[in-house]
Amino acid sequence: MRYFLLLFFSFLFCSSLNAQYNKEKLRKESRALQQEIARLNKSLNQSKSESKKSILYIKQLEDKIKAQNELLKTTAKETQALKDEIYLSQLQINKLKRELSELKKEYKDVLVNAYKNKSLHNKILFILSSKNFTEAFRRIKYLEKYSGYQNEKADEIKQKQKDIELTISKREKAKNEKEILLAQRNELKKNLETQKQEQNKVLQEFRANESQIATQIEAKKQENKKLEGQIETIIQEEIRIAREKAEAERKRKEEEARRERERLAKLEAERKAKEARDAAANKTEAKKEVPKTEKEPAKKEESEKTYSSTAETESLSNSFTANQGRLPWPVASGEVVGGFGRQPHPILKNIYENNAGVKIAAAKGTQARAVFEGVVQEVILVQGGNKAVMISHGTYFTVYNNLSQVSVSKGQKISTKQSLGTIYTDNDNNTILDFQIWKGTVKQNPAAWVIGM
Repeated sequence: MRYFLLLFFSFLFCSSLNAQYNKEKLRKESRALQQEIARLNKSLNQSKSESKKSILYIKQLEDKIKAQNELLKTTAKETQALKDEIYLSQLQINKLKRELSELKKEYKDVLVNAYKNKSLHNKILFILSSKNFTEAFRRIKYLEKYSGYQNEKADEIKQKQKDIELTISKREKAKNEKEILLAQRNELKKNLETQKQEQNKVLQEFRANESQIATQIEAKKQENKKLEGQIETIIQEEIRIAREKAEAERKRKEEEARRERERLAKLEAERKAKEARDAAANKTEAKKEVPKTEKEPAKKEESEKTYSSTAETESLSNSFTANQGRLPWPVASGEVVGGFGRQPHPILKNIYENNAGVKIAAAKGTQARAVFEGVVQEVILVQGGNKAVMISHGTYFTVYNNLSQVSVSKGQKISTKQSLGTIYTDNDNNTILDFQIWKGTVKQNPAAWVIGM
């Protein structure tokens, strides 16, 4: 029976610890979600004041609804954890009360025995009736221990009463927390319903203009195709120039090598002719030193300059590759509203777009910034009046499309996070950057390169 009781109370103790751990974990998750909702609320208020039809506003509204749903799930789990804590606390209180009852019963028996032997006369007789000194000493010690035992039992009862009061206090605190949490959940449900109504209202406005938006998207596709064609042409021209330079460098080195071979052959022929003349004239054996060959300083400098340039390009490419997954965002703050490749429209899910990179929505007036050091390869004028900045990073290129103003020029060296220009904002307050990464003429998924994208 004792074994089963011990097992039961061990289970209660472990369950109490586990419930406490789960509660703290859920509280941490709840705080994180509340912070995310607060951040989205701030952004939503700013976007809403400018335009409720912007993709950024709708995306943030959708993110907030998702966060609120997650918070509802978390608070439900937290409520259950508090219920479990209250239940376990009540079991603990019941256990402590039973133990207190047993202690009081034992203490009562101790007091009864103490009352029966309370007189000093009885204690003295108890000691004097000992057969010898050793037994008398033992009886004195027994009386001392018995007196101490009474005090211990009294202290145990006091401590047990304190434990019961503390556990009751914890239970009541958990009850209060549960009531507060339930009130928060009810308020959260009301807010969530309001947000969903707002979302449905905005989506209805978009769906009413679906055909017009589809036409705009199709026109944008054509613009993007032309831009991609321009980018590919620029990259191919860059590759052609690089190949021509490499071929010219190869031919130059071959010509230098041929001339060097001819020079050495001429020197060798002159040496042999001199040896023949010296032998015929019976002169002293000539010194047989092989003349040292010296390269022309100008050619050496030119070779070093060409090699240094090639090494710099290769180093930049390797450095860019080494930072894959760690590149900063091309904007200080924004939301991805269009992924790489064939993607559904961020709002009208039955319409698809083919993205050469990713689309990032940001606040009005946001600056596009370089994700890595490099050189401005080209500032491209895009159909419709906007611009795109193309930066070379060795064999890699990054493109920042949909800029209304550009603050850099072709051939300019760029540092990481340097501002390139202002992102264009349309009539619906959409400020969207089209960010692309190319390796040669092959498009890359920016999400694999930019940290946390």
